Amino acid sequence: MLDTDEFRSALGQFATGVTVITTLDDEGEPHSMTANAFSSICLAPPTIMVCIAHGTNTHGFMEKTHRFGVNILTQEQQDLGAYFARRPENRIGDVEYHYSESENKTPVLDGSMVFFGCEVLGSHVYGDHTIYIGLVKEIRRNESGAPLMFYNSGWYNPGGN
Repeated sequence: MLDTDEFRSALGQFATGVTVITTLDDEGEPHSMTANAFSSICLAPPTIMVCIAHGTNTHGFMEKTHRFGVNILTQEQQDLGAYFARRPENRIGDVEYHYSESENKTPVLDGSMVFFGCEVLGSHVYGDHTIYIGLVKEIRRNESGAPLMFYNSGWYNPGGN
């Protein structure tokens, strides 16, 4: 069996964009989590997937709401990527952010490069994650700025690193 640290390190060699997954908590308030386990599935119908670890608040909330948003971050949102990568009880600092509301009431992280508002079509539990399949119901684009990227366990700027 492969060592999990070796596997994580090898996966880190794949540069990815950075997203913040948004949904609603039990009180109907916005909840967010940084994730890079995101991918398109098909164009017709427009479908994407996200992988969410069991034991996270996001997993529990998505199981209840059956909807989520994927917010693709810009380089200017690196502080948000780091902030939402922590569990809610460990989020410290004075990070400013605002939400708008999508058509299906999913929170939109203002300033994101792209927002996909999704309805959960299905899910599959595998290992310590659930793979959520989302039908894209709404897209919002803000094409200013460059995408935030993650590579080798750190933020990555292809033009500056």
